Amino acid sequence: MPADSDLNTNECRTAIQQRDAASLADCLMAHSYVLIHLRDEDDSDELGALTAELDGSPYLVAFTGQSSAAEFVELRADLFGDDEVGGFIVDGETLLDYIAEGYGLLLNADLKSMCRVDSELVSDVLDELNLD
Repeated sequence: MPADSDLNTNECRTAIQQRDAASLADCLMAHSYVLIHLRDEDDSDELGALTAELDGSPYLVAFTGQSSAAEFVELRADLFGDDEVGGFIVDGETLLDYIAEGYGLLLNADLKSMCRVDSELVSDVLDELNLD
């Protein structure tokens, strides 16, 4: 998988605004993403991913490339303190698998290219792809 995705966030943004689950599914599935690594507190080997709450709704936070993830970590150093921050690259299907029921998706959180997909549209995308 490439280190930085060539995801066209304008194309995604249009699909989100039009609530076009089929176009958004095509957009999301064709690319790779970086998730910020969070290890579960029980020291298991399972990888957790960064989530956030925005306007009272939960979201999985993902980035369209390593440079976007690094920019976020630098901007939000207050969240991580002195801890080493890691990430891992996933494909579109794996990204969708990481989204818990009732969660939306925040792409490139806190950056100019941020896109927000609410939980209802995520559910529609999963239905479109028969992944639910």
